[in-house]
Amino acid sequence: MTIDQSKLGKHIQEQMQAIEQDPDVPEGAEINSIITLVEIIDQESGTRNMRIRSNVPPHVAIGVLEESKMSQLAMLSGQE
Repeated sequence: MTIDQSKLGKHIQEQMQAIEQDPDVPEGAEINSIITLVEIIDQESGTRNMRIRSNVPPHVAIGVLEESKMSQLAMLSGQE
């Protein structure tokens, strides 16, 4: 079974462009923790799966996810 990966590739490309254009990212900064979270849905059967991959230990990934969650909640409330 082949899954169309174009949506994931486009998303990562857009993320990299946003990072490169962000004035708050200093010259010479490095990418450190990377976490990908992908929801996979089968429309025919109605099943849903999550795939999470990280380049850091689980306890670090959990901290980064928690920080990201707080950022998303702030965006919802208009604080960011």
